Amino acid sequence: MTTVDFRTRFQNDEIALDVDMFVDQQLPELLDAHAVSAGRALKRAELPPLTFIVDDAPLTFALDGERLAVTRDARDELVVMLDALTFSDLTQDVVSTFGIQMAGRAQITGSADRFLEWEPVLRTLLDGRPPYEPGTIAFHDRNGRPLDLHQSFTLDDDPAEIGHFLAEAGYLHIKGVFTEEEMASVSAELDVAVAEAKPDDGASWWARTAAGESYPSRILGFNQKSPTLRELLRRERFATIGALTADRFVLRNPERGDSAEGLLKKVGVVAGISDSSWHKDCSLGGHTRRCCGLTTGISVTGARKENGELGVVAGSHRANVPVLGNDLDLPGVPLPTQTGDVTVHCSCTLHMSRPPVSAERRVVYTDFDLAPRLGDRVIELSEEEIRASRSALSSQVDDNQANQTFGARAGNYDL
Repeated sequence: MTTVDFRTRFQNDEIALDVDMFVDQQLPELLDAHAVSAGRALKRAELPPLTFIVDDAPLTFALDGERLAVTRDARDELVVMLDALTFSDLTQDVVSTFGIQMAGRAQITGSADRFLEWEPVLRTLLDGRPPYEPGTIAFHDRNGRPLDLHQSFTLDDDPAEIGHFLAEAGYLHIKGVFTEEEMASVSAELDVAVAEAKPDDGASWWARTAAGESYPSRILGFNQKSPTLRELLRRERFATIGALTADRFVLRNPERGDSAEGLLKKVGVVAGISDSSWHKDCSLGGHTRRCCGLTTGISVTGARKENGELGVVAGSHRANVPVLGNDLDLPGVPLPTQTGDVTVHCSCTLHMSRPPVSAERRVVYTDFDLAPRLGDRVIELSEEEIRASRSALSSQVDDNQANQTFGARAGNYDL
């Protein structure tokens, strides 16, 4: 059996790391191990030198011949001013360049896009993740033949075949997991939750259509509002999705917390989070502690090109690329579904959802998380803390004028 466990750090193992500690205690070993590969990634991306100003202390990352070099001087091409905590979080993959920008934790002089494109270079240096190079990812079935990236499965198929596909491609389309009658019941309960939602209730994300209608596009903690959904998520048949690889996954508990979210995607949304462009679920940071988790999308209604189907970039979970994606040589694949189908994507697979153009889409998302390991320090958050964090994400997107997208600058792929 295969694995999609890419973790190299432990949960909550970060320390308070200031610039002097980083330069004196960690940087020499990192440069010895990764300066050449990081330099190759930097040269290929043609990025300007990056200068951090951390509480008035400069630190510059730049190409020196074929290697990445780090010096204590300042350059003026791309300057990012941030405090010591943000620098500490960035160097330990608590937050990414995109996460810093989204949360307004830095002041950027120069191109913000260029700063985001530094992410894979920094991760090569800091985490030892080889930078993606075109032509280095191929797709094969268990017999070494070319993999059909458009194939679908049922849960009655060979689990080893399904797990191999997931590890190779980074996604799955599983047909007929639930019935139309079961989805009709979930849909009716979503109607009730939508009708009860209020703006700023901290339990919903809101969007606005071109016609001026504001509506709750995402119900947080929908598992607590849908008895039918809770029953479906408890079934052994659904739990088998977390047993397709050699990894140990834990399904988020449908009985408590905000373990599932109900989405209503309407036609003509112009503001708020509804339709997302290309992004990874780890785009905000934390890949080395959480990836790959599995995100499952339960098709309450079927999804096609005209009503907001999911699209994925095959193999992108195996690629250290800019956090919002780029024009890669990897294929984009649409995942059309029927009512009751389930899609699965790895948390670091580039994915997007098309904006509906003729009919709405309804979908429920819930996750399988990689089980904690010896060395992880698990911090249990209250339901209120979890919901506040999710609610704040919606506010950050709106505040940064990133309506309808986590990745407006992401590359375009043919689907």
